[in-house]
Amino acid sequence: MFYSPIPLCVAFEPINLCNAQCFCCPYTEFATDKTFTKTKMSKEQITYLIEDWAKLLREYKIKPWGAAILPWRYSDPLVNPHLETVLELADKHKIIVSLTTNAISFGKRQCDLLQKYKHTLTKIFISVIGFTEQEVMEQMKVNRERTFKSLAFVRDNYPEISGMMDIAIKNRSQGAAPHKVIEKYQKLLAPGGRAKAKTNWMSNRLGKGDNDWTKPSNWKASEKSFVNGCGLSAGKIMNRLEIMVSGRAALCCDMSYDINFPKEKWDMGSIFDIGIKGVWENLTKYHKLIYAQEFSKEKLNLICNDCDRSGINSAGWTLDKTISHQRRQQRMFFK
Repeated sequence: MFYSPIPLCVAFEPINLCNAQCFCCPYTEFATDKTFTKTKMSKEQITYLIEDWAKLLREYKIKPWGAAILPWRYSDPLVNPHLETVLELADKHKIIVSLTTNAISFGKRQCDLLQKYKHTLTKIFISVIGFTEQEVMEQMKVNRERTFKSLAFVRDNYPEISGMMDIAIKNRSQGAAPHKVIEKYQKLLAPGGRAKAKTNWMSNRLGKGDNDWTKPSNWKASEKSFVNGCGLSAGKIMNRLEIMVSGRAALCCDMSYDINFPKEKWDMGSIFDIGIKGVWENLTKYHKLIYAQEFSKEKLNLICNDCDRSGINSAGWTLDKTISHQRRQQRMFFK
């Protein structure tokens, strides 16, 4: 197994705030939690984060535009007041930027910014939950007409940005979006943009896993049945660093916020204390424990034991795909 010495993708939460309330998002639950504090990274913290990572990319001779940054985890990146800082530094260090948004905040200021730095962007992913106006309101607390107006504004005034959009339409029922719904969104895009149905997307953020990964409710880690892999995108947890708004490292995108994972339960360090290299070294040790094929007592305490997407006792294709993915990463990015 190839374990990357540095992350090739960094996803970080610049602000723990969103302009929607998607039913599957931890922030929706936190909205009624009096112990939850709304906060954001400062411009200086974001600059430190990206500069620290860029230094490692140069040190390990990663190809220009070979690494990607995701300036969001659960928040909408367009509400980040320091998005321009992210794009400016990504441009400076030739790092790809990937955005996923609910599309309701595409105003002139945001679009001018995206237009200026469009060469740093991959696709702009748009997430829509619900097929009808009522379903979108129920599942996202968003007025669908506002989304339509926002998308039309981009299409009519910033066709290059609109042409980079990839709209994924999904629903709590997990059924495929009707063709007429997809067609309605497609008409709101400039040439190059695409609207599509997305199914089987739910994760254990909802208390249920993808069908292939749901473990029996009474399952408990033991010497005969233990985690030895991850069903999350075939090994991407070993290339991707997730950073909470506090600067603390998360294991994966299903690990949401400090309030759910206090230090006594999970502590890989903070990038603002030990840097990206420091937290990544801590995480790599954990990655090796997750993927170890032999049982050890440490496996009984893995945080992955509570996750529906963990691989149990050689879920063969999971391990095979992970090894294949890691070898491909090694060939692509490292000499």
